[in-house]
Amino acid sequence: RLTDLQGKVVLLDFHVFAQGESPARILMLRELYNKYHAQGFEIYQVCVDIDKAAWASIVRNQNLPWICVNDGLGLNSPAVAAYNLNSIPTMFIISRDSDILAKDVYDPAQIEKIVSAAL
Repeated sequence: RLTDLQGKVVLLDFHVFAQGESPARILMLRELYNKYHAQGFEIYQVCVDIDKAAWASIVRNQNLPWICVNDGLGLNSPAVAAYNLNSIPTMFIISRDSDILAKDVYDPAQIEKIVSAAL
């Protein structure tokens, strides 16, 4: 659960693996995770792919080190409604105190700047 990560800086990422930019996005997230995880940074990725078996295969094959969840409901997922998402991907950066520091920042340098300042 996302609430289990209180006290950490969290990048909450709503993602679809079937999108064309997915490999570059995963590479950027992996670099960020590897650099800051030991300092209290975590990624919580909510995948809204409908094909749960394909999602599980991708997560396993890419050996993703962060939390990656999927309920198989796609855009009908309660998580999409709970976060009032208008588009996918959508990304939030959440502080150690559970404040939203940023939403929909996609420039890797800007993401890193926000994360490193929050740690």
